Amino acid sequence: MIKKALLVLLLFDAAFVSAQSKLRLGVHLDPLITWFSPKTSRIDKDGSRPGLSGGLIVEYYFQQNYGFITGLSLTTMGGNLLYSDQVNITTDNNNNVLVEAGSTVAYRTGYLNIPVAVKLKTNEIGYFTYFAQLGLTQHISIGARATSTGNGLSKDNVDKEINLFGMSYFFGGGLEYNISGRTSLMAGLFYNNGFIDVLSNNDHKAVLNYFNLRLGILF
Repeated sequence: MIKKALLVLLLFDAAFVSAQSKLRLGVHLDPLITWFSPKTSRIDKDGSRPGLSGGLIVEYYFQQNYGFITGLSLTTMGGNLLYSDQVNITTDNNNNVLVEAGSTVAYRTGYLNIPVAVKLKTNEIGYFTYFAQLGLTQHISIGARATSTGNGLSKDNVDKEINLFGMSYFFGGGLEYNISGRTSLMAGLFYNNGFIDVLSNNDHKAVLNYFNLRLGILF
């Protein structure tokens, strides 16, 4: 009985060690450049905005150089939209603010991001490993504010103007620098292209696109 218990314990320990060798965790902080891409007439892109994303990275390798990537991050992004016609913007108190035709509205949005991706990487060359990633990101809206030219909006809460869910695909690559054992510094550049409308107004449709510079550490 004791021998069987020891065997089970050894098998469990071996499985745990194997799973650990396939799993890596990390954290990241990404500066962003974000902008709207309109999909209907009567609105136009009118500039980009800076943003920031930070959170957890989870990597699981099913082969030595191939893995699945996910994680969780808080992200601020947005952009400027020029409205050709006057438009009513709903604030958090259900007030309708009339924004005059020809006005630009600067949106700042907050999202909870959950990516799912495939990562391909090289063997270590010196202290460096090079990688490429391709995947999808689910965006869950957690807040939005807007400011318009003129006297319409000034950092007003406009959560109701932004759809709860969005989605984008992304691709990019970068490098890791090994500093000790399994610990590596990471840097990469990614392009993210939205393909689900983020505006709740049925008359206007737009997606959010952005570049992000990935800075992180993996363990």
